[in-house]
Amino acid sequence: MKRFAFLIPLLGVLGCTPAEKVVKIGLLLPTNASGDIATYAKEVKNGIYLAAKRMNFRVNGRKVEFVLPQNYDGSPDNAQAALEELLKAGARVVIGPLTSDEALKIKSLVEQKGVPTFVPTATADGLTEGVEWIWRVCVTNKHMAVASAYMSKGFLNVKEVAVLFKEGDPYSEELGTYFSKWAEKNGLRVVARETFNDSDIKPKLESVVEKFTLPHESTAVFAPFYYDVSAKVIRTLRDMDYKGYVVGADGWDVEEMPKEVGKPTGENYFITHFNPYDPSSSEFTEDYMDEYNESATSFAALGYDAFLVVADVLRRARASLTNEDIKVAASRINVSGVTGEIELSDIKRDPDTKSVVMMRLSDIGFQFVRRLAISPTL
Repeated sequence: MKRFAFLIPLLGVLGCTPAEKVVKIGLLLPTNASGDIATYAKEVKNGIYLAAKRMNFRVNGRKVEFVLPQNYDGSPDNAQAALEELLKAGARVVIGPLTSDEALKIKSLVEQKGVPTFVPTATADGLTEGVEWIWRVCVTNKHMAVASAYMSKGFLNVKEVAVLFKEGDPYSEELGTYFSKWAEKNGLRVVARETFNDSDIKPKLESVVEKFTLPHESTAVFAPFYYDVSAKVIRTLRDMDYKGYVVGADGWDVEEMPKEVGKPTGENYFITHFNPYDPSSSEFTEDYMDEYNESATSFAALGYDAFLVVADVLRRARASLTNEDIKVAASRINVSGVTGEIELSDIKRDPDTKSVVMMRLSDIGFQFVRRLAISPTL
């Protein structure tokens, strides 16, 4: 009896299965938003989960668990509280947030807490300045503006351009300023820089068109706004019988835009991060359709790539996986994503060697044209 009494607890010990190691990744995405923000958040999350599923939700022998804020509405004023919630839930690294305004709001708290943060979709240029704990997956507003200007001169053979700004819109302010700087340095004549508001679009556009000295076919209007405003600009210009190009950036990259513009659409081109008809992205595009029964978007692709970057960093970090371990691993990042090559370091926190996508908007809708490898250097 004593012998069996000894063996039973021993067998129990031998039969124990060690608990699986877990790494928690915080997703700083709105869980209680509405409208476009809710759609964008869903797409980013879908991309992240698809990338994780491909890895069986494991990285370097650790099970991946995602934590999200419970009632975050995406408001920049609530972004810090949402980040604190993720940290209290045990997040070792954060992917997010979605918008530039949110990202700028959490910047100081990220630095104070020393939390490795990888931003998938926020494009504002000041985001990575003076920081040690933030890396960006998407290209910046400066990058897109330079690519848009290069596209206008080098591919569309534009000789004169008018640059538009919208009152109180930092997105158009950054893009328009960088576009103008590149144009001036590279022989693309800027005939006008015009700022408008919601009530004076038509007279301002009439003034702009009058300043062109060449046939419309050699001119372009740079309209760096989100899709609703850009659609109004294009529609107004076409109704004025303007035959030149209208050019934009990733704010146009929304499924509803062709319908918002209407017909005749004219010839319009923009720079963005990804397109499902890009041949280099076909495998991801097919997998995304199979998983979610909808077309992949730039938001989905950037979410996917953000997880690839985080997985690469966690794979190379020391087993102790402290914040400092993750930071050291993030000092050297080179990942082939579906949106391009992502090279980051502790010095270069924006992917400025990354390619972008050139898109056409015409009467037949969106068309993929080509990828462009453009340095954002001015």
